[in-house]
Amino acid sequence: MKNEELYEAWKETRRKVVPSEDFINKVVNQAYEYEQKKKTSFSVKRLIEFVSVHPFAQAALIAIGFMSGFMRIVFIIITILSRGVING
Repeated sequence: MKNEELYEAWKETRRKVVPSEDFINKVVNQAYEYEQKKKTSFSVKRLIEFVSVHPFAQAALIAIGFMSGFMRIVFIIITILSRGVING
């Protein structure tokens, strides 16, 4: 029975809580500021989210990776064939 009495007492104190008059405005302002901060700041997490949502960005990153790897292989082959001496 004690648990039920504690629960009823908690419910009564819960009902008496009255938010301030500008509570809603504060919450809306904080949400707006959070969204603005989220839009202006750069983070790796946002970049990953952007790439995971846009297939074109995924294709672009794959193409960039392919080209950089291809150029690296070409550079290594040129270096090997020229016996380590690269003429400008």
